[in-house]
Amino acid sequence: MPANGDPMFIRVGKNPSVLVTAANTSSQGGGTVGTDIFLAFTADATNGSFVRRVEWIPTATTPTTTTATVGRVFLSSVASGTTTSANTRLLAEVILPATGADNATQAVFPVSIPLDIVLAPGETILVTNHAAPAANTAWRANVLGGDY
Repeated sequence: MPANGDPMFIRVGKNPSVLVTAANTSSQGGGTVGTDIFLAFTADATNGSFVRRVEWIPTATTPTTTTATVGRVFLSSVASGTTTSANTRLLAEVILPATGADNATQAVFPVSIPLDIVLAPGETILVTNHAAPAANTAWRANVLGGDY
């Protein structure tokens, strides 16, 4: 039973992020965590968590244009090892356009995917992008939510 009763509000905010540094062409959730599907959020092991949204933002180490791709967000019961369509399912996907990142005169803006979902204890949010990132670039997936 969550510590905060009804209505349920998050007890502690949690906003992790991960750089998505490799391609994964599967929209069915298959991959290897940390290699081509990336762990972005793990729900509290006792009471679960709430995820408001995932924000994708382009990053670069030098002024570079990112590769246009599709960003995907999955709900999964695993946090490591191999994922399959049996333990991981697609929640949402979004177009991530080619963008000049690390630019001296133009700011980049996040691409937001609203989720507003409750995660059961231990469930995870995993993320991928379809195309391999250009050299010196990556899309960062920021998860905004919290634990019950």
